[in-house]
Amino acid sequence: MRTITRTFVLSVALAACAQAAAQEIVIGHVAGYTGPVSKDAVELGAGAQVFVDALNDKGGFNGRKVRIVVADDGSKAENTLKLIAEMKGKAVALLPMVGSANAAALVKENLLETPLVGTVPSPEIVRTWRNPNLFHIRASDRQQTERILEALVTLGVKDIAVFVPNNPFGEQATKQVETYLQSRGLKLAASAVYTLVGPTADLEPALQALQGKTYQALMMFGPPIGVADGIKALKARGETAQIYALSYADSKLIVQTAGPELARGVVISQVMPNLNTRAIPFVRAFRDDYAKYAKTKDEPTNFNIEGYLAAKLIVEAMRRTKSATPEGVRRGLEQMASYDLGGYAIDYSAASHQGSGFVDLSVIAVNGHLQY
Repeated sequence: MRTITRTFVLSVALAACAQAAAQEIVIGHVAGYTGPVSKDAVELGAGAQVFVDALNDKGGFNGRKVRIVVADDGSKAENTLKLIAEMKGKAVALLPMVGSANAAALVKENLLETPLVGTVPSPEIVRTWRNPNLFHIRASDRQQTERILEALVTLGVKDIAVFVPNNPFGEQATKQVETYLQSRGLKLAASAVYTLVGPTADLEPALQALQGKTYQALMMFGPPIGVADGIKALKARGETAQIYALSYADSKLIVQTAGPELARGVVISQVMPNLNTRAIPFVRAFRDDYAKYAKTKDEPTNFNIEGYLAAKLIVEAMRRTKSATPEGVRRGLEQMASYDLGGYAIDYSAASHQGSGFVDLSVIAVNGHLQY
């Protein structure tokens, strides 16, 4: 009798666990948690986890817990395609993917059947892809590049060089700079291409390409480690040109790698609001949640808040449609016309999934902190 009773109790417990698991809402994150862009991926995922932990602590979504499932693609495009396909039917939406080659492969195969909220970087090949499940968050690479070039040309700077990786992102960056300069009757002063080798960058080809070239400003493109190592190498050899980088650059990593003195004065475009001010309601809410739920004592990063934002948008989309399904997320996102999160706006509709056009410029100050 006891055996029967214990078996019955165990069966009930297992059934309850299975029911609880079935009630979970899964958000997927297919990204390179290992490889050259691992820092971006890990920080995006950690930021999203902060939002999910805060949400679950308040009861979840309509009483259902939300869980993030990570699939590490190792920064390899073929893995990205496979893992995103496997998320179909499991996840209601996907957090930002990482890697220009990965994004290009996704577009080429036209493979995306689950809402994807965000891409890092945000190249033109992805921005112009008309897939109903792709929703951008950040301002595009073109918008960031043109914001920097506009500032330079306005200041009378005409001799501009680029420092780019040997991938689709680098090719696009060079073309965008050349096109902008040509529209102003100017030419690119120099193009330096470095090689990404796994998690490291071989800078020597780019450094040699800049030897003997004359330029007033140098725009640097690529993953955080490539930019940080590039700045250290350039400054160490006496680089005097003003250095600019897109939002993918990590100011803390630059300071850590090059040192505060060599890092000072580097200008970085930003697509997320200033994390140093609590005057912005969205930043204040993020920092409060981060302080309580982050699994680290480190200061939050721009990728952290971008991941937090992506998770927030997914849950807000479900709230609007009252549907925790991929279709519910897609329809809910398209209802976010001029959605103000508190000092930061997202603009989606059925006709446009472009997200935010916010771009600001920041500079690494003498103390290693960013000033806007």
